[in-house]
Amino acid sequence: MWLIQHRGLFSAPLLDLPNQRVIDVGCGTGIWAIAFATEHPASHVIGLDITLPQPKSKPPNCGFAVGDAEGDWAFATVPFDFIHGRMLVNSIRDWPRFMEHCLQWLKPGGWLELSDVAHRFFAEDGCSEEHAPMLKWWREVFQGSSRSNGIDTDGTYKHAQQMRDAGFTDVRERVFKWPVGSSWTSNQTEKAIGDLLGENLQLLIEGVTKTAIQLGQLRGITGQQAQALAIAAKSDVVENADKHGYYMHFATYIGQTPDTEP
Repeated sequence: MWLIQHRGLFSAPLLDLPNQRVIDVGCGTGIWAIAFATEHPASHVIGLDITLPQPKSKPPNCGFAVGDAEGDWAFATVPFDFIHGRMLVNSIRDWPRFMEHCLQWLKPGGWLELSDVAHRFFAEDGCSEEHAPMLKWWREVFQGSSRSNGIDTDGTYKHAQQMRDAGFTDVRERVFKWPVGSSWTSNQTEKAIGDLLGENLQLLIEGVTKTAIQLGQLRGITGQQAQALAIAAKSDVVENADKHGYYMHFATYIGQTPDTEP
């Protein structure tokens, strides 16, 4: 979905210079790091996550490291030209500290780019939770379990100011409206994203509900109630997403370090 929205792997105005050092924070399977390294063979790319990815193959200029995004990055010895992070909103607990950490690990003139989902769910027709089970599941289970896990559910919207507070310059913010389903929008990019998002939400509802129950992250509801909400939400997404005009906000933020050392 990000590839469709950005029409590429990133938004930051990078110069395709040789020997660029790039790190993908929270790299998951390593797909972004591998793709960037493949497109930019003169760069040196590291994917960082709490578990080591096991890709079937990777280019020689791509490697992986195990570590905490909010840790000391002991594996790194010199600063980076580009720090990339995507879908970190459920992983970072102290965003201001993380922004400062990124600033410290970037070369003068380097770029930070963060792309993430906002923890809000909307209905174009303004329907209430009584008529929109997906909205109720989102508030009761998704947001409730996130908050109990120390996640700032409005964290994504704060990234631009947090970047500025940390010392980044030329901070840019782009917020996208991503529909769930495709028939209620005429925008072709939104249609392509809407079809994928509708499919992914089915997996998200099931996975988040199961994890919240297993880890005791529910607030004010029982596991049985959470499961009932999940069943209703999945059905609602399939049957009524286009009727209500469900959508979410996804955003990309980029910021540059000052061109000279402080």
